[in-house]
Amino acid sequence: MGMHFWTKQAKGWIGMAMGAWTGLALAAAPPVNEALLQSDFPVQAACVSAPQPKGNTAMKGLAIRVGPRSSMLFDTELMRMAAGWREGFITTHGVAFDGQHGGHPSIHGEQVFGTPALPGWLGEKDSLADPRTEPFGPLPGGWARWDGHYVHGQDVVLTYTVRGAKIREHPTTQFLEGVTGFTRNIEIDQTREAMTLVVCEVEGGVPFQSSSGRMIVFQQEGQDATRVGVTGLPQGGSLVAEGHRALVKLPKGFSGSFRVVVWKGPRSMAGKFEAQLEGEVRVPMAGKGGPARWKHQIITRGELEASATPDGAYVLDRLTPPTENPWRRRVRFGGMDFFADGRRAALCTWDGDVWVVSGIDDKLENLTWTRYASGLYETLGLVIVNDVIYVSGRDQITRLHDFNRDGEADYYENFCNLYTSTEGFHEFVFDLQRDRAGNFYFAKAAPVRPGGSGFERIAAHNGTLCKVSPDGSKLEVVATGFRAPNGIGVRADGQLTTGDNEGTWIPSCPVNWIKPGGFYGVEHVAQRKPVPEFDPPLCWLSRNGWDNSGGGQVWVTSERWGPFRDELLHTSYGECALYLVMRQQVGERMQGGAVRIPLKFSSAAMRPKFNPADGQLYVAGMQGWQTKAARLSGFDRVRYTGKPVYSVQGLRVDQKGVHLTFTQPLDRASAEGAENYNVQRWNYRRSLNYGSMEYSVAHPEKTGRDAMVVKSARLSEDGKTVTLSLEDLKPVMQMQVKFALRAADGFELNQEVLHTVHVVP
Repeated sequence: MGMHFWTKQAKGWIGMAMGAWTGLALAAAPPVNEALLQSDFPVQAACVSAPQPKGNTAMKGLAIRVGPRSSMLFDTELMRMAAGWREGFITTHGVAFDGQHGGHPSIHGEQVFGTPALPGWLGEKDSLADPRTEPFGPLPGGWARWDGHYVHGQDVVLTYTVRGAKIREHPTTQFLEGVTGFTRNIEIDQTREAMTLVVCEVEGGVPFQSSSGRMIVFQQEGQDATRVGVTGLPQGGSLVAEGHRALVKLPKGFSGSFRVVVWKGPRSMAGKFEAQLEGEVRVPMAGKGGPARWKHQIITRGELEASATPDGAYVLDRLTPPTENPWRRRVRFGGMDFFADGRRAALCTWDGDVWVVSGIDDKLENLTWTRYASGLYETLGLVIVNDVIYVSGRDQITRLHDFNRDGEADYYENFCNLYTSTEGFHEFVFDLQRDRAGNFYFAKAAPVRPGGSGFERIAAHNGTLCKVSPDGSKLEVVATGFRAPNGIGVRADGQLTTGDNEGTWIPSCPVNWIKPGGFYGVEHVAQRKPVPEFDPPLCWLSRNGWDNSGGGQVWVTSERWGPFRDELLHTSYGECALYLVMRQQVGERMQGGAVRIPLKFSSAAMRPKFNPADGQLYVAGMQGWQTKAARLSGFDRVRYTGKPVYSVQGLRVDQKGVHLTFTQPLDRASAEGAENYNVQRWNYRRSLNYGSMEYSVAHPEKTGRDAMVVKSARLSEDGKTVTLSLEDLKPVMQMQVKFALRAADGFELNQEVLHTVHVVP
């Protein structure tokens, strides 16, 4: 997302190339989350690769601890058990783990079995070939659907549907004289047609069927052999070998349970293997909550008035995050929403946890944090519907269920996984918001190459703004052409906004006013040919002190937050800043600008939201890539104190000039002094380069800004609107107006407005 920085890790110095610009104060990336390497939680969703068979990467993988020193990998798109291995879990490679670009986790240990990146279950008319138009995204809904997984203690139960048959699977291990048997306990409601399960593929293995028909031995070079066994099959079911693959065949109408075991060990132990097939097939009860695992509550104390605007109208209160916790989990907030009572909030982290905090009141003296969920895939968005938590990750929108109401999620339901995800490090799924009709929205990044310039392989949903139906069954692309839109805004009526991050095709950070079907700049992810006409943003924001990496937006819905009801606010991740966005509609074009609300946020400003209980603005954010954030994570309240607000609040351009409207009457002599204003303008260039220099309007071939002559300044009768008459006023990508004025009561106003003029009506 831009920049170079270095961070000192336990294993040495790791360089992170992140673009070409220099000059920003950057925070070092936090260390690898070592908790992943321990038995903190039995599941971790991620893009995970295994060495065998060749090309074996689960783009939406679920790594599962199935024993003290053994694990399995389930592919939630292809419905296959991609690998089983012993002596480790997964590596902590990838941007969310160790900050590296271009990498992702792989299995950590000795692989025992694997399956190819092809469907793991087949109906009677299906072929063992990938039916998708590209090797990303879920299987067609009529073929298979991932439903979710239960966590009960250390037990994990996978739930999915294949050709209309509901399946529950409990992966475990069995041990034979120190050798691990990887076991799949499978329970099916009823097969509607004959079905086939792909168990494993043994490269170079020569299969031999046992006389009982319950076991296949794949002999390979060396002393080890791979054995596949099955028990509990009904009449008409069978275990067969087709080439190097072991398959289980199930008849139509089968309802019940069976077990498949894969074991690799010395040939001398072959006679003992079938003993592992005996015993009851056990799939733990689903739909009931398991024992609480994170009983420890973390109490923090907030800090009131940690920052304030010069007029004292707004103060910033800090809600201290649980950065010190017994599980050594990094806390980097990527999404936030409130429960109906407004006294509790849920926050998700980039590392895949969900925390719930209570005690949100006027004093913030007793903030109680509990860990609610874990093992999610780079969760950067969260919304609460009827007090049920939904989080957006790279794999899916997950709906979390707490069956026994002990404050921890028991079932991680796939609400919607219809979007694609590749192995690219930059495939972030940003934010999660809803409109009044109940539709969900999120933005998906483009697959930027390591270093920040150019793109990796493009998949169907890269660089898009997506809409999901209220029931999660349908996904619609609303707009395209985004690079890294870390945050969106959704007005109740469905009007959408986004930010973006400067880079290839994005000359500077925009605030986008979205039209359905619009194209917002990045030609590589236009997702249609020919590339449509570019829809310019509501306004551009300069990287020089304004915004180098945008955050989300929010509409002011509260009557208790000062004079800005129904206005739009924008947050900057990179500058850790909050802006009032001023709009002007000219025909079908929206234009305008921004003014900073000067507060010092705890960390990067990403996810703004108004609390229904107190009517105040809360902002969550983190360090993750380029930012001026001083802290790893932050959760702040921007509180209106009731004092008079002294600020520009409206912006309009026409042939008479630039009209600036203020919240308080101005001193006439001060407002009408042309020397109290400084106006500059410049343009950018959209190109394949990373961002853009500033270019003169008068001399387009030269870099730099042009000073504009303020011919006069006139104050309206009510004393609140100044009209600046400017020489040669015309459309421009960027205009900056600085002013030092006095209000009618003597208060000093020193502000600057950055805006974009598409049309001079």
